[in-house]
Amino acid sequence: MKHILKRYAPLLLLTLSGLITSCDDELDENYTEVGPQLPTVLANTSFTPDTKYAVGETVPLEINFASQGEPIREVLVLQKVEPSRDSVVVQTIPYQPAYSRIKRADTLVVRYVVPQAANKAIIRVDVRVVSQNGQSKTRSAAFRVAEPTPTIRINSVSNVTAPTAGPVVSGDVVRYNLTLNVNGVTSATATTPATSILYKDLDSLITYVRVGTTAERRLLRQRLPAVGAQTGAATTLNVDAPVPANSAGQAVTFRFEAKVRTPARTASVSSAPITPAAATALAAVRPITLSYTGTTGGDQAAFNFATFSAATAADAATVKDIAITSIATNQVKLDALNTTRLVKTTAAVYNAATLNSIRQTYLTATAANQVASVANVLVGDVYVARVRGGDQYVIFTVTGLNRTATGASLILDVKAL
Repeated sequence: MKHILKRYAPLLLLTLSGLITSCDDELDENYTEVGPQLPTVLANTSFTPDTKYAVGETVPLEINFASQGEPIREVLVLQKVEPSRDSVVVQTIPYQPAYSRIKRADTLVVRYVVPQAANKAIIRVDVRVVSQNGQSKTRSAAFRVAEPTPTIRINSVSNVTAPTAGPVVSGDVVRYNLTLNVNGVTSATATTPATSILYKDLDSLITYVRVGTTAERRLLRQRLPAVGAQTGAATTLNVDAPVPANSAGQAVTFRFEAKVRTPARTASVSSAPITPAAATALAAVRPITLSYTGTTGGDQAAFNFATFSAATAADAATVKDIAITSIATNQVKLDALNTTRLVKTTAAVYNAATLNSIRQTYLTATAANQVASVANVLVGDVYVARVRGGDQYVIFTVTGLNRTATGASLILDVKAL
């Protein structure tokens, strides 16, 4: 066997050499380059524009490319504006090398300015890279034309603090119901109604206030919407504007300004002037004492705010606006035995209390905080009471708590009309 291999080895090598040479000849024939080379345009997310732009807005379109073979000669920018079916050249940009080490490619930012066109019209932009040999490569983008300037109107006004027939005073909260971008949509398709208007996205709403002849100042700023994706669609919302302090007898005007960030546009509307009345003062502080004795409380455990007098044990529960109902486990429990409800508040509210301010404190509290029972009353606690669901409000603070072996006493300082 070894003898045979030695004898025929030169012949085998010669045969293999011929086969390899034959393969090389075939590769050369099959892969000969034919025709000029296309420019290389790289994919990049910087080219993709937004879905809507305003007339006159600049749209940045970034092209990343590499000249291979024939160098780049120029970049053409073409546009087709609906309803036209034809594309026209709007820019011719001579090639200038601008190599980016970060992107490892030549870069060119085309700044395309949106031409005059109808709202919702589709514009297609083609950016064509042309080589010296005449070959080209194109990237395209399309978007719709949107209205940049928002609209705003006041639908209704209501005082959410005072009764409907009551006067507005300092500290009241006036609710303005607004609509922004009437008939607006945030995107469009072929089936979008012709009466709809495509708007740029709303950014924020600013509320300004002017009192009398003083300079206007910013009162509130809110994002539109408060959370979530921003939109150009028609939006209806409430703005709760507090009437400034010390504004009684002066004209108070609110102005609401809707803003679009890109491009920067605003629209505003002003309210009719409000002249707040003076707040209704409460009477001087009147102390009362609730005393719980025995097992049922006795005749001094409850109080009637409507008559501002003690409610005896024999009186109906409907007149017992507050009552000590238990002193078990060393805790004094205070209950409203009728439809009176209590809201816990602060010493600052007590010190500055007017009928209007305590009404506001109660009405702006959540339903969960409007309670009929307080499990453990402590010295320093402050409560606003709405008496039997009507427009009578009382504020009191606990100034004393005395416990004995058989009972307990609460001392309250009360402010009421």
